[in-house]
Amino acid sequence: MRPLVLSLASLALGAAAACRGGSMTPDADEALACINSGRGDTYVIGLEHAGKAGQLDFKLMSAVPAPPGFNNNTWVVQVNAMAAGVVGAPVTGATITVTPFMPDHQHGTPIRALVTEMAGGQYKLSPINLWMPGYWEITLDVQTASAHDTVVYKFCIQA
Repeated sequence: MRPLVLSLASLALGAAAACRGGSMTPDADEALACINSGRGDTYVIGLEHAGKAGQLDFKLMSAVPAPPGFNNNTWVVQVNAMAAGVVGAPVTGATITVTPFMPDHQHGTPIRALVTEMAGGQYKLSPINLWMPGYWEITLDVQTASAHDTVVYKFCIQA
């Protein structure tokens, strides 16, 4: 039984190393390739996206670090109602699920972001754990009393 346990441990370590470009240190080349390819959003204060269902509007009001970076991040997001493409009143009492995901590697992060409601439809999301360099998609799934919508922020993360 012991050889099987060691083999599974070796397989897990090998998979982790392969995900990081063959070493146990982050691969900065992948982040550079991501940036050079023009993938992702360009970070600006107030980066705005309409939700996929057109029911909510999202603004990234702040990011620490700015632009979003390696390891733990804290974001403040403004959520507003939206109808027929027109942004309306701030949304309060929303339930938000934050899902960071690296589509190129097919993995996310085991660390869950906590969501704290602030005044005027703003929500603090922390920590958003972007634990390796490269292309990340951060999905916000938002449920309110009258709407359900999602938005995806996309960033190239450098170590």
